[in-house]
This record gives sequence, structure tokens and C-alpha cells, in this order.
Amino acid sequence: MALNKLIQREIEENPIRVAIVGTGHMGGGTAHQISRMKGIEVSILAELDVEKAIKVYTINGIAKEKILVTTNPDAAQDAVQRGLPVVTEDSELAAKVAAVDAVVEATGFPEVGARVAYESIMGGKHVVMLNVEADVVIGSILGRLAKSAGVVYSIAAGDQPGAICEMYEWATTLGFEVIVAGRGTWSRPGCHYLTPDTFKDLEEQMGGSAKMYCSFHDGTKPNIEMAVTANILGLVPDIRGMHEPFVYVRDLHAVFDLKENGGILSRRGVVELANQYTPQGDRIIEGTVGKGVFLVVTSDHPIVQKNMKHLFSHIKGTGPNYALYRPYHLTCVETPNSIIRACLYGESTGTPREKPVAEVIAVAKKDLKAGEILDGGGGYTVYGQIESAEIARKEDLLPLGFAYNIPVARNIPKDNPVKYSDVTVDTGSFIYKLRQLQDTR
Repeated sequence: MALNKLIQREIEENPIRVAIVGTGHMGGGTAHQISRMKGIEVSILAELDVEKAIKVYTINGIAKEKILVTTNPDAAQDAVQRGLPVVTEDSELAAKVAAVDAVVEATGFPEVGARVAYESIMGGKHVVMLNVEADVVIGSILGRLAKSAGVVYSIAAGDQPGAICEMYEWATTLGFEVIVAGRGTWSRPGCHYLTPDTFKDLEEQMGGSAKMYCSFHDGTKPNIEMAVTANILGLVPDIRGMHEPFVYVRDLHAVFDLKENGGILSRRGVVELANQYTPQGDRIIEGTVGKGVFLVVTSDHPIVQKNMKHLFSHIKGTGPNYALYRPYHLTCVETPNSIIRACLYGESTGTPREKPVAEVIAVAKKDLKAGEILDGGGGYTVYGQIESAEIARKEDLLPLGFAYNIPVARNIPKDNPVKYSDVTVDTGSFIYKLRQLQDTR
């Protein structure tokens, strides 16, 4: 058991030493959870707002005078070895500190995430990626590099992609065919045009950023998370943006079936979203997937079908497809499990395949004028939609991860996908260079 191994490390005073980059809702939450665990500790917090990082430590009972604030790798190494907590403004410091075992990337910025993950892998650290915005663009090359370096590159347990991957592993290990893998969402009609202004109050209440909260509600984040899932499991979107129907849990098995069987899908083996909002704009919480995740599975074995039919007899009309539903995902609360799995067993919660099958493309949130600067997911200019990697390449569509701080070269009508030729891409960015390397495979 992992707990026994952690207790032993606690006794031996040899904890798993973790660095967390970004101390917002997810990064800070991971640190708080680790503070209650045995055999693992947060050794370094990297954050531009130093006082914010210091507060993460002090709220967990660490005296401020014991915290070392530094950008010097040697000083950080000495402090970590002595069990003293470190705060730094340098997002890549942990990669240079030999005593650190794993790095959690939680900034949410694609360019920063690409650099932190790359440098950490090159520094021999396991990487747990909470930055799905970066992973969806260059996760495949990072996974390849980690494998070559003998370390683990993993998405995070607790995030919906991680929860889905855990369910998928369970189902496919048992020999089930997965028809669809998905998560709940809450996308009301017209949601694509929301801006961060709507979420300023939530930013103050929860401590994250209004832009991040906007990305959840304008549809960008759910599309990113399902693309991340697709690239790990080899599933694809059935259509651009997915169907995202309003559906109750009790009807998942019927709605997410092939069209010839009365469902909405044109093929099996896809990623999807189950919406809480009806087409009329009514939000129904009771009985819907909500913040949970699900699979729809089937089997071609007659006795397995007989057993499943009996076990699902409480759900009207079920079979030959069956919905497996987990009503929650615990975000940063579960992230330490991915750290432990990597450090103790050399295993990942999920690593992207060598060749991506899905892309998240940038789509104009409003009529964009030549010269306007794109501000990425959850901002004022674009939203993200999942598309198959093959179609995205064929149509020259811009990955959302490149739509940050770059100018529009020509007018783009609202709801039109952004093409490479529509913008001036920052070809000098680190994430762009990694993507070029990934695309050569």
C-alpha cells in the first residue's frame, strides 16, 4: 500500500519532496492537501506574488521566519535538504534543485507550463501537469521526453481527465469496450461570448482568476479537458465542439449511442460532454452529471451482457450499453495521488500518446479586427473548441495555446475558427518550438 510506504518514509525522515509552480486555487489547494499527509512535503513554492506563496505555508502552521525566499539554486538545495520551505519567483528553480523529486505545474499559462515541464524533465524530475492549457498543445512531446529521461510525465488525479482515465483503465482492463468517455458541464445558451468581467466577484471569493473561471463557463476549459483525455486514451470528438446534449444520468447509455440505435453519435470511441442546461436555458442540477465524469461501455459477450443487465436492472431500458458514473472529481484534493504514483511506482495517471488525435482550436468570440491582440482561453477575444487533429491540420487551424498575446493580421468574423494565416504567431516562443518538434514525429 502507498500509505505504508509513505509512513515508512516519514519514519526515515525521507519524504517525497515536491515543488509546486503557481499557488492559485489548484496549486495552493494541492499544497494544503499535502500538509495533512505523511511521507510527502511541499519543499518549494514558485510564485510571482511572493507573499501569496508565503501565506500558503503560514496557513499550514509554518512560521514565516523559517521560510527561505530565494532564486539561488544552491541556497534552495541546502534549505530543502534541511527540511526548510522555500519560496521563489523563479518558475524554473525547482528543476535545478537535486533534492526535489517531483514538480507540479499549476500556472495555467501555456508558455510558462511548457518551459517548467521541459526544464523539470531535463532536470530529472517527475512532472504532474495541472496546466491542461499547455498539455493539450505539447503534451505528446513532453511525454516522449520524459520517457527518454526515465521520469514520469502525468496529468493530475482529481482533474476530470484524470478521473476519466482512472475509470477507463478499470473498464478496459476488464475487457469492456468504451463507447464514450465524458464529463459534466454547465454551458448555457450563448455561453461562448462570456468575458472575465462576469466573474470578478467569484475571483474575489475563491482566489482564482476571473479569466480562469470564464474559461470554464464559456466552454473553453471543458473542450480542453476532453482533448487532453482524447490524446491520452486515443478517443476522438464526434463533431467539432462535441454534441454536449442536456442529459440525465439515467439516460446516458441511450443518448450516447449510435444514431441507428436512437442515439446521437456517428461512431464509437469518442469524448463528450453532458450538459446541465436545457436548450431553453433552464439549468437542471438534480439527476444530471454535474461535476462528475462518466463512461458508456458495452460488451459482446452474452454472459457478461446477462450479468450487466441484471446488475443494472434498476435503470429502465439499460443494455446493451451501460453508463458508469462517478458523481464528483476532487481537483487539487486528489492531485497528491499522481505525485505518489509517479514517485513510488513510476506510473502516471495518464500520459498523452506519441501522436495527438485531438486539438483545441481558437474561435473568434466577437468580430475581431486586424491589429487586435488575442488573449487566450477565458479572455475577451477567443474561445476554444475541440477538433480532430487531422482536420485541424488539414484546415490550418490555430491551436488555442498559441492565441496568447499575438496580433490578428486580418478581420475575423465572430464564431469563425482562427487560422494560422489570420494571425502573426510568435515563432520565437518556447511552446511553439516544442510544438514544431512534436509535429515532426
